[in-house]
Amino acid sequence: MPLLNQQYILSTIKNNISWVGSSKRRFEESGFWKNSRPTLQRHAVSAVTPVTVLSSCSNAGSQAKCKSSRPKGTLITGLIVCFLAFICSNANTAIAEEKKQFTANMEQLKESAIQANNAIVTAQGASKAVNEDVVIGDTGHFLGDFDNLTRLMRHHETPLTAYTPDWLDLAIEHRTRYEAFDHGFTQAIPTGSDNQQIHQRTRFLIGINRNEPLGLTFELTDIRAPLAEYGQAGSAVFANHFDFTQLHVDMKTDNFFRTGLPGKLEVGRMVLDFGEGRLVAGHRFGTLTPTFDGVQLTVGEGDKGWGLRMFGTSPVNRKATELDDFSPVTFFSGAQITNRDYAWANFDVYWFQLNEGNKVRQRNISTPGFRLFAKPTTNRLDYEIESTYQFGEVNEVNYFAHRHHGEIGYSFDLAKMPFRILYQFDYISGDPDPNKQFDFLFAKRRVEYGPTGILGVFFPSNIFSPAGFRATLQPTPTVRLMMSHRAFWLADKRGTFVGTGLQDVTGNSGSFLGNLFDLNLRWDPKFSYLKRMSFDFGYTHLFKGDYFDKANNGVAGGSDTNYGYTQVTFKF
Repeated sequence: MPLLNQQYILSTIKNNISWVGSSKRRFEESGFWKNSRPTLQRHAVSAVTPVTVLSSCSNAGSQAKCKSSRPKGTLITGLIVCFLAFICSNANTAIAEEKKQFTANMEQLKESAIQANNAIVTAQGASKAVNEDVVIGDTGHFLGDFDNLTRLMRHHETPLTAYTPDWLDLAIEHRTRYEAFDHGFTQAIPTGSDNQQIHQRTRFLIGINRNEPLGLTFELTDIRAPLAEYGQAGSAVFANHFDFTQLHVDMKTDNFFRTGLPGKLEVGRMVLDFGEGRLVAGHRFGTLTPTFDGVQLTVGEGDKGWGLRMFGTSPVNRKATELDDFSPVTFFSGAQITNRDYAWANFDVYWFQLNEGNKVRQRNISTPGFRLFAKPTTNRLDYEIESTYQFGEVNEVNYFAHRHHGEIGYSFDLAKMPFRILYQFDYISGDPDPNKQFDFLFAKRRVEYGPTGILGVFFPSNIFSPAGFRATLQPTPTVRLMMSHRAFWLADKRGTFVGTGLQDVTGNSGSFLGNLFDLNLRWDPKFSYLKRMSFDFGYTHLFKGDYFDKANNGVAGGSDTNYGYTQVTFKF
């Protein structure tokens, strides 16, 4: 029998469109009919033809006509070809969708790259802006007192990172500081003695991040005191030879339990920074960097919207010339909730828990608190309020202590020279019993209480400072000046003057400790090889109060203390 010609096929399909309409629509919607090769079109026609012919026969009721007009061997073959054509059609559609998705992903990646680049450019340009925190000098962001290296590495602004793949970040920082003071102010270094030190710190920081859920952060730190007059070279407070500061695995997600918030889980040895570092802080101007072994969970972004941080760790026991270790019976844990939705009312709420079992002081203390602030902005008033409460027991002695900090600041734009001035207030409770003093945990104190290192006159414990002023000025994009002056009293005149070994339990020595004047100049050159260097120069003068002349038989009284330092920092 002769084969059906194409005109008959098309005519039959049109006459039975109600029966094969769904197949036709599928062909048209998938784009297969228009886009496939002519050979496949002919096979598809052949596949549909037997069905339509049989349908016509059934409707006509004439089996003879059917037999005379039905193509031989085309039914099974046509159905098979139809099935294969359907698979090919779906494959074509899937491939098209895959290409479409790939194109969309590429566009997303391009857009993310542009946004990231713009963010870096903005961040770099913000160093000249008047509302950049580290420029106008808000509390906790004194340039020599926070971890700037990690920020540079993550933004690919270090020279070594430029030579590594995108998934590998490298950074090296070396800091050398010479510091000295005359006329001591403590029981151990009395007024007739001087002190000097060369402090050196070298950091090797490595970050592995392939834009995958897993990442790795590794930091090796070497801290030494090659010149020291009072045994600092062998003290764990001033020295820590080649040890692991950070070594943790990071697991990240962009949608933590479908909340739409990013999440990160860190496991290993880490450095912790919370708020302005008044209780927990990492790298600093001083020589001590607290580290912790444990786990930390971060949900949300710290600088926008809601955020949550939770951690459970064991503080690392620092050793000067040996590898650090951790105490299995000492635990430090806590949580913090943050919100940055309102520029005039950013807040942090936190709770820290320290349970210590094998130290000189056995501490089991809880430290809840809150912080409310507005970020410094040009030609606007800003403020900060932080209150912290502490209760528990030290050496089996129950106690309650509290700390309150407040400041009000204003930022000016003087002929394109950012200038900020602020007033500070601090009250930290005291007690004649040393076990009942406020415990500042792992805090840093450079900005609010003057230089640390070998100086460190004041600690945030048993202190009352109702009058403190600080001013910052950036006359050029590379030069920053900071000047501060504060007056200090003991909160409880019978309590110990923490950090000095001085105490008068009778209270007859009074409470006035004196005034501290602090001046700092920082230069960040931006030309030639010097652009990888920063220079710091500082001078501090302690105007001793009556307390020094009377407490402990006046061992630390008499002449005021002068302190100076010069520091150079290299970043690679």
